[in-house]
Amino acid sequence: MRKEIKIVIFLLLIILAIGVGYFIGYKSAYDRIENATPNITPETFYAEIKEMKENWFLVEGLSINDINYRGKFEFSIDGETELEWRGTAIEVSDFDIGDTISITYFGNYLESSPAQITGIIRIQLLDDEI
Repeated sequence: MRKEIKIVIFLLLIILAIGVGYFIGYKSAYDRIENATPNITPETFYAEIKEMKENWFLVEGLSINDINYRGKFEFSIDGETELEWRGTAIEVSDFDIGDTISITYFGNYLESSPAQITGIIRIQLLDDEI
């Protein structure tokens, strides 16, 4: 009888250890998934300014871009967007229609006509003079 009780207790301890290990592993994996940052890299393309009003731009991608960035795009910039020319901060008023710029953004663009870009990080003026 004593030997049977020891076997039952031993089996219960093994089942308990497996159950605890399962739930700890599940919780650990769930936490990793919840805390994971999305693997989004910024995209950059080159364009010419076609229209602009205050903080809104309509641009057309240059032919040197990937085919996905050769059409027309519109976007608005906010206070978080970096505006620069040769490493120097500039203002929206320094941009003119016909300027060549590079646009760096996170996220997606809406495939409308023209395409709408969100999450603009930086706009660089590529012309030689302001």
